[in-house]
Amino acid sequence: MRRLPLVVVALLMGLVPAVPAAAAKGAGTHRADRPEVVVIGTGGTITGVAVDRAAFEDYDGSVLPVADIVSGLRPELDEVARVSTREGPEQTAMTDYYDLSRQVDRALRTADAVVVTAGTKSLEELAYFLDLTVRSPKPVVVTGSMRPSNVFGADGPANLYNSVVLAASGRTRCFGTVVEFNNEILAAREATKTTTLRLDAFRAGEDGVLGTVDGDRVRLPRAPARVQKCGKDGWRTPFDLSGIRREKLPRTEIVASYPDAGGEAITAFADAGVAGIVVAGDPSPGEAGALRGALGKGVTVVAAARTGGGAVYDAHAPGVLPAEDLLPQKARVLLLLTLATTREPAAVAERFARYGVPQFTS
Repeated sequence: MRRLPLVVVALLMGLVPAVPAAAAKGAGTHRADRPEVVVIGTGGTITGVAVDRAAFEDYDGSVLPVADIVSGLRPELDEVARVSTREGPEQTAMTDYYDLSRQVDRALRTADAVVVTAGTKSLEELAYFLDLTVRSPKPVVVTGSMRPSNVFGADGPANLYNSVVLAASGRTRCFGTVVEFNNEILAAREATKTTTLRLDAFRAGEDGVLGTVDGDRVRLPRAPARVQKCGKDGWRTPFDLSGIRREKLPRTEIVASYPDAGGEAITAFADAGVAGIVVAGDPSPGEAGALRGALGKGVTVVAAARTGGGAVYDAHAPGVLPAEDLLPQKARVLLLLTLATTREPAAVAERFARYGVPQFTS
């Protein structure tokens, strides 16, 4: 029989303390040039706690500080970056999005990248808001989880670790904000939640994912069109929050279309003084009449598809803007920011065409 080396025997008998894996990889001798990544927590399932380890859907969200989740990933994170944590506003209103975007830009004055952890319910809108408003070209990655922190197979630690790997790599500089989920990298404009239960909750629609994070390997076969303007003035959008008053964010709404849909909701919104309405689907006759009335009251109307694929290129109604392939919830975010910066119809249309549908040009 093959004899084991004495050191192995001693380890098995507990006579010699085992060397932690991180120490074996060089923990304590981290490179001084590791990038600085700030993780900003905004609550959600990733910091939630379930009643027991098998209670995948019975839990309280936003219980733990994000620092607790990060501490559970050390020392592995320390091999990747110098990671610090901060708490951000929990995402319940557009003013929270505003505050978070300003917080991200402040962090990026000194940090090399930011990772935001968020609840998945409106993660896609949050990511798109950051994509349109953050002024720094440094990497911004948004992630979350579908399972709370203490259940079997919790996905939050892996998603957060992969997001830090991606952010620290610097590979998404000038991409704007991206989403990392279930090892996939998605553009903020295209990421959408497609299931309430499964771990592969976020998909990128017809355009597909940007790439993947596989261990320490970041693969990026494609990029958002805005990278063409990296380092140029045109890289930043006109949606500079430093020039927009937080309490003056315009109210925008979404109305769904379906057979026999009435126009009362549209009329009520217009009478309440909303600045813009996104219509998801082809308006019913009742809605069409109400939309004409809303347009007459100065409400900006955008037509979006409710299918999750394809595009609306022609709204077929005077004064109505097409959202092309922007999902209704994304079109609402763009409409809100556009109306916060201009109400001139031609400028609104230009910003929807330019920033809502960025394309590569020769």
